[in-house]
Amino acid sequence: MERPLRVLIIEDSEEDAHLLLRELRRGYEVEFERVETAGAMRAMLSEKEWDLILSDYSMPKFSAPKALKVLEASGLDVPFIIVSGTIGEDVAVEALKAGADDFLVKGKFARLGPTIERALREAEIRRDRKRAEDQAKYQARLLRHINDAVIATDDQFYITAWNRAAEGIYGWTAAEVMGRNVGEILRSGFREEQRAEAQELLKANTSFRSERMHSRKNGQLVYVEENTIALTDERGKITGYVSVNRDITERKQAEEALRENERLLSESQRIGHVGSWSYDLITNFLQYSDEMYRLFDVSPREFPHTSEAFLNLIYPADHPIAVQWMQDISIGKQPKELDFRIFRKSGELRYVQCRGAITFNSTGKPVRFIGMAQDITERKLAEIQIRQQIERLNALRAIDQAISTSFDLNITLDMLLSQVISQLQVDAADVLLQDPTGQMLEYVAGRGFRTNVVESAPVRVADSQAGRAIREGHSIHIEYYEPDELQRTPLGASKNFVSYFSIPLTVKGKIKGVLEIFHSAPLHPYSEWLDFLKTLAGQAGIAIENATLFENLEQSNRELFQAYDATIEGWSRALDLRDKETEGHTLRVTEITIKLVHEFNFPEDELLHIRWGALLHDIGKMGVPDNILLKPEALTEEEWVVMRKHPQYAFDLLESIAFLGSALDIPYCHHEKWDGTGYPRGLKGAEIPLVARLFAVVDVWDALTSDRPYRPAWSEDKALTYIQEQSGKHFDPQVVESFLRMI
Repeated sequence: MERPLRVLIIEDSEEDAHLLLRELRRGYEVEFERVETAGAMRAMLSEKEWDLILSDYSMPKFSAPKALKVLEASGLDVPFIIVSGTIGEDVAVEALKAGADDFLVKGKFARLGPTIERALREAEIRRDRKRAEDQAKYQARLLRHINDAVIATDDQFYITAWNRAAEGIYGWTAAEVMGRNVGEILRSGFREEQRAEAQELLKANTSFRSERMHSRKNGQLVYVEENTIALTDERGKITGYVSVNRDITERKQAEEALRENERLLSESQRIGHVGSWSYDLITNFLQYSDEMYRLFDVSPREFPHTSEAFLNLIYPADHPIAVQWMQDISIGKQPKELDFRIFRKSGELRYVQCRGAITFNSTGKPVRFIGMAQDITERKLAEIQIRQQIERLNALRAIDQAISTSFDLNITLDMLLSQVISQLQVDAADVLLQDPTGQMLEYVAGRGFRTNVVESAPVRVADSQAGRAIREGHSIHIEYYEPDELQRTPLGASKNFVSYFSIPLTVKGKIKGVLEIFHSAPLHPYSEWLDFLKTLAGQAGIAIENATLFENLEQSNRELFQAYDATIEGWSRALDLRDKETEGHTLRVTEITIKLVHEFNFPEDELLHIRWGALLHDIGKMGVPDNILLKPEALTEEEWVVMRKHPQYAFDLLESIAFLGSALDIPYCHHEKWDGTGYPRGLKGAEIPLVARLFAVVDVWDALTSDRPYRPAWSEDKALTYIQEQSGKHFDPQVVESFLRMI
């Protein structure tokens, strides 16, 4: 099956073009266009994609060197082969330097096929290289914005990549470390046997994770969580490594501090400040030290001192693991540490850790367990708090990303409210914004409500809890709703909420709305909870400000374009008033032109410029004297010379107006003709802008079907017949065909 080939032929001789096509069709299924001017070439490059360009070297209106410049200006990468008569070697060399892929002598086509194949292959290689370079640049940008250090090395650990985060963590710039051994830079103390072990793990699993201690440039130590993957070639041989290192120095320091506390606690045990206990496996009797009674908050006289009594102290959710732990002890299985929770008499929940060892008799039977119990509440709470802080940081990051990537306030607030509910552990939340009057609060977003009645429930600033937060300028907390307060907060009535919290949303010092929180149990906010709520309210304010700025900008742009449009319509009406005989012509042709343009699928953003061009199509007649423009008789040849200058007058008038630059094609070119006999520049065929070709048909149609001083209006049939007769002469045939379908 023949391969398809899209060829743009630059040739003034149809005969030579046919000879080329005959040769091409020996091996390809050819789709082609022939051009012989720079304008036509530009039009073809913009309209279609081409696999190959074949160009004569010298033509009356064009040449291969000029064509190469047009191709270069287009930014396209299309193989360019010169096919010409005998040209000198110097000329050929200059053409190759200018960008031509090869040159052939006309009539000697033995090299045509191989030359085309080579040019196509080289073009594909260039495109592949460009794609690879673009991908590499994209990946480099990603690396620059990752918060973790990304370090790449070859298989001998010499650094090949070092991102911006690595510069921040280690203090070395990329320029300072490139090509140096990573061990020399990080001073990690990675011994040869450890490196060999890591390499073996990487070969087996392609990834390796560890926590290590590195050195910064200034000598300070930094703890990192190191995730390393091996890069391999197609045969599986390791060619390098990429490590993503996360700075965990603060976490390690916290862990180190925790270990130090444990050491101090161990020392305290030595002097009797940690509970110790023993368990007689034969008699099922427990013996506690004084500290054990204090720890469990029980009385020595009242406590039964059995394993069952010990298990009954444990929080129900932890009871099963404690039972299993005691069973392991009873059969002589050396237990691990046991962490569990207890409730003290005050209702306080405490975390306890037990550990110890089993002793055996001479026959190997387990007889006693000697252990200790330690209150680890502070450590557990610290771990919970750290996890909570990480979750909240991740939540803020997610909200920041939503704010920075979306101007849709509903999307951003929905993301924020989902984080409010999950991070603050509440049942429902919503955002209310003040209406323009400042008297009412409008529902914007909400989560956790069972019905959508909340979206339309009226909330007045004057007599609602949300309005109170705005009036008083601070947060409102109601631990238990009173019935009348529920009525004053309609949103809360959609579920069995008993606790309420609201906080004003401030933008640039002005309160714009309220963030409300509802919960089905009493809320007991603590300082960190309140601080995070204030942070979330601040994020909501930023989101509201961003969305407002974007909306205001869009409104300003709409108003500006409306002002432009009104001004241009005013100009067109002024022109119609000057020439009473054509009054109404401008608006009619504008309306018909827009309809015809839709047949050609112009982008929406071009339609306004086309409308402006149609409205201003005769603006150049401002420069034509009244005695010529309004003359009822036929114009003399000298007067026609002046009249035909009005498209140039339009161009001279409008080209300096920046926002009308895209609307110039119709005023400047609507009197050009398809066969090149039009004015002012005598453009031909596709050289005439498409919108001007469309408008030319509409302009003539309206002129023929309207009364003029020198003739009555033609019938529609007669006008259509005339337009058909002028297809290929005055008008673009394709445009005529579409116009006839539309009419």
